[in-house]
Amino acid sequence: IFELIESDTSLDDVVLNATTKETLQNLMKQVDKDVVSRLVKWGIKDKKSGINAKIIFYGSPGTGKTLTALAIAKNLKKPVLSFDCSKILSMYVGESEKNVRKIFDSYKEIANKSKSEPILLLNEADQFLSTRTTSSLSSADKMHNQMQNIFLEQLEKFDGVLIATTNLLENIDAAFSRRFEYKIEFTKPNYKDRKKIWEIKLPKNAPYEENFDVSKLAKYELTGAQIE
Repeated sequence: IFELIESDTSLDDVVLNATTKETLQNLMKQVDKDVVSRLVKWGIKDKKSGINAKIIFYGSPGTGKTLTALAIAKNLKKPVLSFDCSKILSMYVGESEKNVRKIFDSYKEIANKSKSEPILLLNEADQFLSTRTTSSLSSADKMHNQMQNIFLEQLEKFDGVLIATTNLLENIDAAFSRRFEYKIEFTKPNYKDRKKIWEIKLPKNAPYEENFDVSKLAKYELTGAQIE
């Protein structure tokens, strides 16, 4: 159910706006191995616990959320176990709840066999994190709420680095929002950043026209994924 990814993208390779970049740099300082070992030494953290962080990346599609998750993994020297959350919904009642547990059970199993604990990446986690239904519950609503309750319970017990990506932060249930220490916004690139992305992505040896100007391409308000 997972895709195991060994990332070759570092944070230096990702073009992000200054605010997002600064927040990520602060995050990396807080999950640094030296910082964690110092906290263990001082008795603040348990010896058995490694790097722990629950993170939400939110913003429009194509703004670099998944790419940044892979870059964080590279910086932490960890592989990524990626799971597409849209695959979890099942047409059979009760199956979705089992599948939620299966995500975390399978992760633990793989993490125990692995030399370095992988980062758990939950892509498109909107359905897990959305506000739960409270009035006039249909059987589908009850099943969805049950699935979310199990997810919340598993999130509570999770040890390690978990990154969830979502397009809409305002739809997130408050109970889930509290469980994430970091909520980082990804915005569409501005003109300067688009120009930088074009310069990185365009092949160096292609036969460009004499008056070719990358500045003209950067005027189009595209996301990083669209440019790629």
